[in-house]
Amino acid sequence: MPEMVFLLGDTRLARHDNHRRLPRAFRTAGWSVTELSQDAVRLTANGVSLGETDPLRFDLIWLLGLGPADTFFDRMQLLHQLPQQRLVVSVDALMYWHAKYAWWRHMPETHAACEAEYLKRRLAGGGDWVIKPAAGSYGRDVQRICDNAAGRAAIERLTDGGRRYCLLQRYVAEIEQGEKRTVVAGGQIIGSYLRTPKPGVPGEFRSNLSLGAAACLTELSSGERELVTDLAHDLAARGVGFAAVDTAYPYLMEINLAGPGGLATLHELSGRDPAPAVVAAVCAWRGFQ
Repeated sequence: MPEMVFLLGDTRLARHDNHRRLPRAFRTAGWSVTELSQDAVRLTANGVSLGETDPLRFDLIWLLGLGPADTFFDRMQLLHQLPQQRLVVSVDALMYWHAKYAWWRHMPETHAACEAEYLKRRLAGGGDWVIKPAAGSYGRDVQRICDNAAGRAAIERLTDGGRRYCLLQRYVAEIEQGEKRTVVAGGQIIGSYLRTPKPGVPGEFRSNLSLGAAACLTELSSGERELVTDLAHDLAARGVGFAAVDTAYPYLMEINLAGPGGLATLHELSGRDPAPAVVAAVCAWRGFQ
């Protein structure tokens, strides 16, 4: 019987049920599943351990979420010593590809800096822009701005005197039709749904479900499918077995590979649990049939 270990963050803070849904799906598929806190990552006299357990006992290791911020780099340095083909999402991927920076070539024109004056000079070039924190989530502190006092003040606030990076991204009209979230696993597309901004709120363009956006099942157009398929294959090649890809075609808006939501929403909208398809795709990708 193959063995999987899930390394979990603080599940009390979870915005979705991946920490319950995915272990259950692996057990149903015949795997022996262990669940540990990410705090269980240790260095011992014999090397890296997961609690009292040799990590090489497990066929697959899956970190769900980034875990506590203060100890993130310690865990990554320790886990980097393990064979990365055993991780569903590799350490290099978590370090370098889970970010709003990594995929900028597919995004609307994007600038990032902790220097407010640089971003204000870009803003002064004219047009509509979106400002967002580099490490933000759930639409917090994301706003549409232009070159006026309010826009410049937003840049000053988010860069916080040079202590924080933020992104300045060209506003694109395509976002007004909503974003499509596509869950991918093992280089395969699992399912997609459309998120549209909360109705009745003038000027609202954010399509985060946590902010009241609406969701419905959707199909990808041929162009969207080509883009997402290419990204899914690229992710798999970089050691990413599970991710959520957000698009407002022809643009990529974001890729989440640390703790992406979407499975529960797909289940609610379709009436079919997508987790077994995730398990099958991850297993095929890592060579388990």
